[in-house]
Amino acid sequence: MDEFFSFEEPVFVDRFRVIDFEQLPSMRRFERGTYVIAGIDQAGSAMKALLADLCDQLHAAGGSRILNWPRRTLCRFDLLKQLHAAGKSHVGVARASDELEHLRFPVFLRDEREHEGNMSPLLNSVAEVRQAVGAALIQGHTLHDLMVVEFCSTADAGGVFRKYAAYNVGGRILGRSLNAGRQWMLKLETSDFTRELVMEDQRYVMDNPHVEQLAEIFALANIDYGQIDYSMKDGRVQPWEINVSPTIGRGVKPGGGLGPRELWPIRTETREFFFDSFRKAWIDLDSTDPSTPPVDVTFDPAVVEAAARPRPAAGRVRRIARKVLQPVMPFLRPVASNLVGRIVSHRPRT
Repeated sequence: MDEFFSFEEPVFVDRFRVIDFEQLPSMRRFERGTYVIAGIDQAGSAMKALLADLCDQLHAAGGSRILNWPRRTLCRFDLLKQLHAAGKSHVGVARASDELEHLRFPVFLRDEREHEGNMSPLLNSVAEVRQAVGAALIQGHTLHDLMVVEFCSTADAGGVFRKYAAYNVGGRILGRSLNAGRQWMLKLETSDFTRELVMEDQRYVMDNPHVEQLAEIFALANIDYGQIDYSMKDGRVQPWEINVSPTIGRGVKPGGGLGPRELWPIRTETREFFFDSFRKAWIDLDSTDPSTPPVDVTFDPAVVEAAARPRPAAGRVRRIARKVLQPVMPFLRPVASNLVGRIVSHRPRT
């Protein structure tokens, strides 16, 4: 939120208060208002329990609204499973420790908690998956967080992939952006910026053509605030994920500083259209009465103690591990693959 706020007027920014998860164990008094539980997928089990208790008490006291209820919001793996089961996604998914033969290959590996996209190229067999999982474990990922995801091509006849992004702000669906390019895992930096695609991006953001389908998916996910990434296949939304702590972005460069300069005015116009809509959605959502007294809450001391324990900086550890182990990874992958095979073969059956 910091970058977004830094470009907004104080009269708007002052409507918000950002509370880090780490602050919650020491807090006992909370103002009434609209609470947005962002980043629930990053919280440990004790912190999730604390958040759930807080939301229950705020709701019971009245005068507050909760976006992203901790006990209801689906994280990435469960969301993909339920979307597939409901016929709203072509993509099957499994935990890396599960049996994988039922998946439709090719597949790829990714982490349920991280937002860095694919962790592997497309994999065409269980053996290749095991090697990729082994490499991820060596680099510090946990087996439970690793997901094996079916690949679903949404490229058009010319081989161009499109990734749409849209926000849900308390039930209001807003088109955010359209990226297009020839890589199946699209990122902004690797997208194409032709005049045709830039104009297509603008039409998408301003026309917001997929509102009804997106609203259904957000409702299934029980996500009231977040950004959905998706493509279109056979005329239907093909969802990839919903990020409940998205990077909103703002930036100071015209057009985001990407693509041909002559197209920057178009991209800037598109971006400002979104931010105007985004800002208005928050203003309309804010119904706080400053005259109402705050809510005093009580927490289970054991849960508070557990939630207050510092969590390891897993991302930093993984970055160091990748750098240190890179030269010997070709030798370690087969060993790790065998280890993964033994873990899977001895896991409890239900």
